Amino acid sequence: MLKCSQIKIYGQVQGGGFRSAAMEAAYRYRIKGFVRYDEGNSLTMEAQGEQDDITQFVDSCREWFTAGSIQDFTVTDKEPENYPGFTIRQNISAEDKITNKQRWMLKIKDMIRP
Repeated sequence: MLKCSQIKIYGQVQGGGFRSAAMEAAYRYRIKGFVRYDEGNSLTMEAQGEQDDITQFVDSCREWFTAGSIQDFTVTDKEPENYPGFTIRQNISAEDKITNKQRWMLKIKDMIRP
C-alpha cells in the first residue's frame, strides 16, 4: 500500500551532505518525493513508497545525525502525491517568500531613495 510521510528535522542540518545522502537512500529504498533545506536550520523531506520502504528510509535518515546535532526529528503521515521520482529542491529562504509585487515595490523604494 502506498504511503507518504513528511519528515522535518531541526538543528545543525546544513553542510553535512544530507540532501545527497537522502537522494542515495531514496534510490536504495525506492522512495519518491523530495528533500530541501528550509530557513531556520531545518530540513524537510517528503517520502512516498511502500510502508516497509518508508520505514527503512526514515531509519536510515535518523542515522545521519548525531545526538547533539538535531533538536527535533518528526515524521507525519500525509496524503500521497504523484511524485515522478526523488529530487533535491531549491532551498527556501525569506527572499523566496517575497511576491513579485513586493519585489517591484522594493525596486521602486530603491529608485526614489535620495
